[in-house]
This record gives sequence, C-alpha cells and structure tokens, in this order.
Amino acid sequence: MPFLHAAMLWGSLAVSIPVVIHLLNKRKFDRVVWAAMRFLQVSVDQNQRRIQIEDLLLLLLRCLLVLLLVLALARPALRAASTGLLGQTKVTAVIILDNSGSMSASDGVKSRFDRGREAAQQIIDTLPTGSSVAVLLGSDISSGLIPEPTYSLNFAKDQLASADLSDRASNLFPAVKQALDTLHGRSELRKEVYVITDRQASAFQQMNEINRAVDEERKNIRTHVLFVGEPEERNLGVSSLRPSGALAIANNRVRFTVEVTNYGKETAKDVKVTIAVDNDPPMDDQSIDEIPGNSSKTIPIFAKLRNEGFHTVTARIPTADRIPADDVRTVAVRAISDVKVLLVDGNPGSEARESASFYLKNALQPVPATERENYYIKVNTIGITDLDTVKFGDYQVVALADVSDFSKNVADQIDQYVKAGGGLLIFPGPTLSRNFYNVDLAGRGLMPATIGEAYGDEGEKNKDNGKFFVLQGKNIEHPITSLWNDTGVGRLTTAKFYKAYELIPAVSKTGPKG
Repeated sequence: MPFLHAAMLWGSLAVSIPVVIHLLNKRKFDRVVWAAMRFLQVSVDQNQRRIQIEDLLLLLLRCLLVLLLVLALARPALRAASTGLLGQTKVTAVIILDNSGSMSASDGVKSRFDRGREAAQQIIDTLPTGSSVAVLLGSDISSGLIPEPTYSLNFAKDQLASADLSDRASNLFPAVKQALDTLHGRSELRKEVYVITDRQASAFQQMNEINRAVDEERKNIRTHVLFVGEPEERNLGVSSLRPSGALAIANNRVRFTVEVTNYGKETAKDVKVTIAVDNDPPMDDQSIDEIPGNSSKTIPIFAKLRNEGFHTVTARIPTADRIPADDVRTVAVRAISDVKVLLVDGNPGSEARESASFYLKNALQPVPATERENYYIKVNTIGITDLDTVKFGDYQVVALADVSDFSKNVADQIDQYVKAGGGLLIFPGPTLSRNFYNVDLAGRGLMPATIGEAYGDEGEKNKDNGKFFVLQGKNIEHPITSLWNDTGVGRLTTAKFYKAYELIPAVSKTGPKG
C-alpha cells in the first residue's frame, strides 16, 4: 500500500514509548515474611493472572493508538487497480487524439478520427469519480484542446465532440512530450497518458525520443496506446504542387508541376489529375498511365491566373479514395501583370550583335520585335553613363552585362535597392574589374562569392574543335534550375562556354554564403 507522506512512517518508532513507560512503572516488591502472609497468599494468587492480562491489554491499546496516529499522518492510499469499500483511486489523465491527415481515412462508415473521438469519450466514462482529464490534439504539432486537467468530465467530452481534423503531417512526439510535462511533478497518486492514433509509421518517426521520455516518467506515469482503423492497402495522394517557374503572369498560362504518390503496394493505373484556380471549375487535366506501389510520378499541368494579386491553385485527384485528405493540395500564388528589367550594357560593341546585352535581351524577350511592347517582360537598356540618372525603384530586376565598374553613389543606390527587395543579376565580361566587384559589391554583401581568375580562351569558339565548358545536365536540385530536370524544356548542356571566371564563395562566421 503506498503512502502520500511516507516519511511520516518513521513516527511508528513512537510505539516504543508506552512499552518503556510500562516497564519503568512496573512495581517492585520487597519480600517480607510474617505470619499473616499465608492468609493473603491465596487471594494474591487468584488475582495476579487477571491483573497481568489487564496490564497487557492496556499496553497494546496504547501502542495501537500511537500506530494509528502515525498511519493517519502518512495518508495511506489504495493502488490504482484496487477496489473495495474505499473505491478506486482518482486518476489524473491526459488523452492525446491524433488529428493528422491520415486520420481522415474511412472504412465507408466512420473515419478513423471519428472512432478515435469515440474511444477518447469512452476512456473518460471509465475514469473513477473525482478524476480529472486534459485533452491534446496531436499531429506534427501539439495543440491543447484542454491543456490543463479539468474535473468537469462532461465538459471534456463536449470539447472532444467538437474537435476538428487537420490536414497536417503526423508526428506524435510533441504531443507526448507535452502530456508528460503536464503530469510531471503533480502530487496525484495515479497519473496516466492515453495516445489514440492510427498505424502510420510517420506518427512514430521520433520513436527513440518518445521511448526516452516515457522511460524517464515510467515510475510515476503509465502510458497507453490505442490504435483505431485498419491499415490502408490502397492510397494515392497529391504529394507536391509547385509552379515550374519563378514568375506567374496574370492572364497567361502558368506551368505547374504536380507529384502524385502511390502509398499502396499495388500499381495504380490511369490516374487523372485536375487543376483549378480559386473556386473556379478545373481548367486543365492530365493523366498518368501508371504509378508503381510505393513510388511517385510528376506531370506538368497548366493554369491561367486571370488577374493580378494572390490566387489559390488546387491540384486534385477526382476519384477520392478512403483517405480523402491527401487527394487535394493547394498553394497560394501571386500573379503580376509584368516584370520591368533594367539592362545595363557595359560594352555596346560596334554593332548590335557585338553588344554585351544582345543575347540577354533576346533571351528575356523571346518574341518578334513587333510583339515586344506587349510582352510581359519589359526591358529598358541603358549604358554605363546613364546609371547616375536611373531610379532603380522603378524596376523589379537590374542586370549588369559586362559592366566594368561604376561610382560609389551608384553602388550606394544599388545597395539600398537590393535591401528593399530588388533583384540584381551580374553577367561578367572581358572588361570587368575584379577588384571593384570583390571590394565594392561583395564587401557590401551584394554578392555570394568573389570573382577569381578567368580560365579558358574565348578564341576557341572560332575553331572547329574548340574547347568549351558546359553546365550541369542532371541531378539538378536547386529550384532556380529544376526546370531543366524536364527534358521537354531543353538541356542545359547545349550551352557552350569558352571562357569563365572562378567563383570563390564568401565565408562568414556561420559558413559560406550563397
């Protein structure tokens, strides 16, 4: 039997006090022989046994009184499982209900979340009178539906009835940690945590941390895990949706990349994917011939954002399965009407094709000259001498093409422009001053790297078998170049470079920049 104040049991040593007093007060007789003694001997012999029994009973009662007083101060309590005249020990419980997206899976009658909610309410119904309960909703974060234990069990059941399912990922460690922290240090005898979840492996991705936290409190807190729902053998989900380019132009078709994952074991065939903007009907659909089990496939799909501002773009698998939460994915996209680019030409050349900006300008406006006024990328080309009169805030991007250097005043303006959110592109050329860029621009933090020595020979381009460099053609991970993972948009390796500058990453206290 446990005691709430076990230290008081040392008081049981006080039982010896009545015994000591009894022994000290025990009467001693001096033997005196006289003639009349023989007449009293018979009476003494008859009463002596009765007196000894009465003294012994009195001693036992005194000891028992002291012992009962000590036990009362130590506050004995029954174990959690014990029942009887005193009833069950009160419980302080924390219920964790998984509300991640996978709990939306249904067996055709009820979702896992509905069954988990019912299980939580049944746990509350079985708690002994006088118990208290807290309720946490767990996904990859922990949110307190009832963060601190309440004695109003009916209130807890009402809150569970109104709990909402989320579309978040699953990771129960934050909720388990919060539950254990809530119960840690509380004086209640019986403390318990109930975790209600499905069988998703991601829910226990931090299993080592969960085990460690539970083991630290094992002596004081009991933890129970209840599984709801059966494992789902078939499930498709939209695992990724992203724009394929950095720009989303209003009233133009925007390319998106949709990734669909087959979480089941069997191959899924003829998977249809649609895309819609805001609350409009789907405006495009694509089909994937087949997706093997436990693998993913991506497809391009197009949507038109009809006006400027923010829009929601939603990719959907129209044929819903038993886990509808992952059949839809939505992203927010900002549409703009145009992009204003200031192109600074540092080497005009003797004719148009020889200028440093010729190919860059045509790349930015890949349309006939008659259509450039209406194209969404607006390019204004100037020379170095015009830099002092430019208002950089009128442009989203400033591109420097073989600009050797410029004044400190212009450098200050560009510094302020970039800090305000403007974009700066630098295309080095033969006239570039490395010292100016490395000191005046990289020194301001406007470049992620300094410019090293040039290598290669641009004269090689005039030879039949001239030596050249190419860009990386596969395993492209950075978002700015990930477009070329799709062979349908061309290959980076087709571009040839005959001369290049070495870039030396700038090093800070936290490591290389860029």
